[in-house]
Amino acid sequence: MSGVTVEIKGLQEIDRMFQQLPKQVNQDAVWAKFWRLNSKPLIKAAKQNAPVADKDITYPADPSLKIKKGTLRDSIIFYRTKASKKYYGGYVGPRVKGKYKKNKGGYFGAFVEYGHKTGHKGNTKAFPFMEKAWSQANGIVLMNGMKDAEKIFTRVLKSHEKRLQKYGTFGY
Repeated sequence: MSGVTVEIKGLQEIDRMFQQLPKQVNQDAVWAKFWRLNSKPLIKAAKQNAPVADKDITYPADPSLKIKKGTLRDSIIFYRTKASKKYYGGYVGPRVKGKYKKNKGGYFGAFVEYGHKTGHKGNTKAFPFMEKAWSQANGIVLMNGMKDAEKIFTRVLKSHEKRLQKYGTFGY
């Protein structure tokens, strides 16, 4: 399996910038906005590279259910989990829970990315669409990091100032 490790140059500067925000501002929410905005080029590239079946696929666990074509592509989003919130992060990839759970088809993204064993007959070939998307979009994502952080910082600061003017310190 190939893992991707990223060292974003300027991440410490972005962190220092966000720590300058007033204490009333939720740091987790600010980081979530930053990652959501900054990951858009990666999501777009992943959706372009995701394979789309020619027709609806029968759900293996329950043959009476169908997985609509294009579901894998549609399930690629930025999302956060309880674990990723601990370090102000998130994930980009096929969403497995919620709207895309089981018969909706988001669960098979890893099978497509890495391949999988099909019974006793053999393995399916891996189609690393997320890896390809990362190689296409990583330059844009890394380059836009500081610009996106400044945009979020000014937006949050304006919102905080408006809230203080309207409600005073009781607004939080």
